[in-house]
Amino acid sequence: MENHEVEIKARNPVPVQITVLRGRSLKGGKIDNPIAYVRAEYNNVHLGDSGKLQVTEGEIEYNFTTSFDCSFDGIQGLDNLVHKPVILTVIEVLPKEKKKKDEKTVILGQATVDLLPLVQGECMFTRTITIHPFFGAYLEQAISDEIKAVLDIAVSVPEPLLSETQLEGSNLLRITAESAYSVPESWNLTGPQFNYIVALFLPLSTQKELRVVFSNGMLKVAGEKEPRIKPKRWPVSNIVAFGAQNMADSFIEVCPYEDEDGELNSKEDWTFRTEAENEKKRVTWNIERRCFMEPEALLSLQTHIAETTFLPVEIKRVPLTPPAKSGKSSKMDKTEEEGPISFHGVAYVNMAPLLYPGVRRIRGAYPIVAFNEAEIFEKTKHKRNLTRETSGGKGQSQHAKITANKFKDEKGAKEAVKKSLINMKTLMTEHGLESEASGAVNMEGDQHAEARSYIVLEFSLAKPLVQKRLREDLAKRIAEMIPPRPLFPRRTSGADKAVTDYHNQIISVAKIIMDEYQEMFGPKLFEGKLSHEYQDQEERKHKLIFELNTSGKYFAFKEQLKHAVVKIVREKYLKTVAFEDREQLQTFLNELYIYLVDQMHCCLHKLLHIDPPDPIPESLLSSAQLKHFAKEAEGNKNFELASKYHLERLARDKSNPEHWFDYGTFYLLLNDYVKAEECFREAIAVDQEHVNSHVLLFSILLCGILACVNEQYEEADNFFESARCFEPSNIIAWTMQGLFYESQDQTILAEMAFLEAKKLQTATETLKKSLDEVVVDKAKATKVPETEPREKKEARKSIDVDESPLMAKHQEEPKLIPVTEQTLNETIPEFTRSIYMQTARFLLEVNALQFVSRAMAHELICNENGLSCEYHVVLARLYMQQGEFGKAEECLAEAGRINHQNPDLWALLGHLSYMKGDYTETKKHYARTISYVNDAFDMHSVCLRLGFIYLQEDVPLMNQPNLSISLPLKKHHPA
Repeated sequence: MENHEVEIKARNPVPVQITVLRGRSLKGGKIDNPIAYVRAEYNNVHLGDSGKLQVTEGEIEYNFTTSFDCSFDGIQGLDNLVHKPVILTVIEVLPKEKKKKDEKTVILGQATVDLLPLVQGECMFTRTITIHPFFGAYLEQAISDEIKAVLDIAVSVPEPLLSETQLEGSNLLRITAESAYSVPESWNLTGPQFNYIVALFLPLSTQKELRVVFSNGMLKVAGEKEPRIKPKRWPVSNIVAFGAQNMADSFIEVCPYEDEDGELNSKEDWTFRTEAENEKKRVTWNIERRCFMEPEALLSLQTHIAETTFLPVEIKRVPLTPPAKSGKSSKMDKTEEEGPISFHGVAYVNMAPLLYPGVRRIRGAYPIVAFNEAEIFEKTKHKRNLTRETSGGKGQSQHAKITANKFKDEKGAKEAVKKSLINMKTLMTEHGLESEASGAVNMEGDQHAEARSYIVLEFSLAKPLVQKRLREDLAKRIAEMIPPRPLFPRRTSGADKAVTDYHNQIISVAKIIMDEYQEMFGPKLFEGKLSHEYQDQEERKHKLIFELNTSGKYFAFKEQLKHAVVKIVREKYLKTVAFEDREQLQTFLNELYIYLVDQMHCCLHKLLHIDPPDPIPESLLSSAQLKHFAKEAEGNKNFELASKYHLERLARDKSNPEHWFDYGTFYLLLNDYVKAEECFREAIAVDQEHVNSHVLLFSILLCGILACVNEQYEEADNFFESARCFEPSNIIAWTMQGLFYESQDQTILAEMAFLEAKKLQTATETLKKSLDEVVVDKAKATKVPETEPREKKEARKSIDVDESPLMAKHQEEPKLIPVTEQTLNETIPEFTRSIYMQTARFLLEVNALQFVSRAMAHELICNENGLSCEYHVVLARLYMQQGEFGKAEECLAEAGRINHQNPDLWALLGHLSYMKGDYTETKKHYARTISYVNDAFDMHSVCLRLGFIYLQEDVPLMNQPNLSISLPLKKHHPA
């Protein structure tokens, strides 16, 4: 990296040659064929003028060449090249008037040449650039939108400015200052004119910084609409033609508020921002500043972002001075202005997203607050007054203006102000009052916060600071750790294999006999001389048998079938010892003979006839039912029975990844991490074609968790990254990756993952809300009239749940529930589950308790409105799975104080009582659980255990309390 910079700085200057080939569609003011020439400028340096030539039919062949040297000494050479254009001014020479020696000229228009391709590795390029008319010039009036005046130019360098290695190591940063909205109401277009400036510093190394200044912001009144397409402007002030200030093919890309990276992108800010950007005053720059970043500058920028995160951007107002009468350049032409600074504010840009893998651009709205050196030092750890450096030490802050007015008639006013400021600052520092004083005197800066001012900024890189791993590379790494598994071959038992071998030998012997018959009687058969009478057929059969016996082939067939028959006796009939009783032997031989003949007939039938295969009878229990029974056994702590059900599913189909995944979660419940990891890896290996995408995703996530448990953090990173790339829209995958990064103290990457998960959650909520509104509208259109009397309805509501909820439910007759707006609103959840709560619930379902506490800790921190009932319920589930029943009871008690109508709360209370053997309390809790309209998360276990309790109590069949739970039991049963 250092060698690259030494190479750049050690090079001699390279000449950059600009050639103006011709001008087209040019017209003058007074005559049709005027005389015009081109003036070239770069970096406020006059490069030269072309010859004064006459326009012929709107065209001029200039062939004018000029050049300047591109220096490599320091950053300014290449940096100037990327953000300062070559300005070409087309000037018309007017005819000389009588009695006047000097000729008059008038500017027709200007064009700009972008030199960025030279820094991108090109040695020569040609362009056709538009000549933008000067305000009031004839060119503006004569040329229509369809036919514009243009210049054909060519730019070249004798050698590439950067080598391939230098191009790969460098980068290009684009900073765009768009607009500041909701500015203080005291800013007016009338009265004294001001220059609105934005300033910031970029670190280039440990000792150097690049000053970036955006000046000449335009104050616009409230209600003035902005164009839909907003071109970006050059950050130079010596372009007089209005259109030439715009950069070619460079426009501001507006994105929805929720996709921005700033601080004002939440739903609560959308209304305010819409109002501010349409109905309030604003200051517009729309200026893009390109910065060439060498490898050292890139490293310094990454270090600065990693250490401080925030980049302070100052906003200030400086009065404009009128043009000088002496004809010298005015102060308005300068980038910064001398004079007092007012309304001094600062916006803190969070640059951390630029360190996210693959991120090249951040754009957002950042609030403007009063400038405070102490606050800047606290956020950035750098004590620097950007304003004094930006204005070259000539600008003064507002609190110094009073002192300056007292000495304005004296010769040493500035020295006195400087001394007084230094003395005051030293005194405040000694007494520890610097931060309080600096915050108290900036009264005008506080108006930004009162008006809720904010500025929209954009930072864009040509290449990301942190390269993102490709999905193919991640898949390759996962495949190296978990190679693809071929399909498991079907294994047949020993008896089946013996029968199959017998069939194969029968077919082999049958083919030999058919070949022998063909050899003996084939010619007569083809000639048609073969008789089909019974006697002739019997004669041919005897001849065939005689031939087989005399040739010895018959005995060879017996020997060939002998081994297959022995295997059937051993494997099928399990006979391995000699019979002691001759009758038993004869009975067995008869049975064996019948079986062998039947199998021979079956085999020959299949050989000579093609019939559809027999259907395979379906099993009495499906895979879903076996899984359901396994979960029931797990809930009852009967792990041996649960293991049998899981093994039964695997025995039926080892190629199903869901079977391996469920078996892995079972081992997680037993804290057998080695076998659990084997199961999850097997689920990934057998599902290479992504048939069951969710199972594959969750298997990869759980492999990452187990890798963390085994302290294999590099593998864990690969697993989490692969899961996120496999399904980029999955909230749990992003949240899990954030929790992992946080455990590795990678704060910026963790923040990136959590932010992306929240964006996905917001998009999901918006979509769900729109769908709910559609459902509500359709339900209103098909409303069922309410025919039940109000008295009867209220009487039904008066049924006490505690008396006999099951009887009350059973005795109610089915009725039509009227669809009203109130009942429809009840179907929409009262709160939105956070990304951490979604992740915690998922981890509890799969028994991965290692990351649950981390997710719950985030939920505890981010919940500003207090902890919800669901938080305590989920925490109680965690404690119950960990065996800490006392803590679980405390959490459920707190949840009951928040919301006593949560069915999950009463289900867990019932589970706790059931584990203690207190069936009386269990019955009360379970009965209350099924009395609610909404179901609990484990409704099947609730109904099953409640039915078991009633059976144990031997309740008379007349009351039938257990029948009332048959409906929810069937609802949650997979059969």
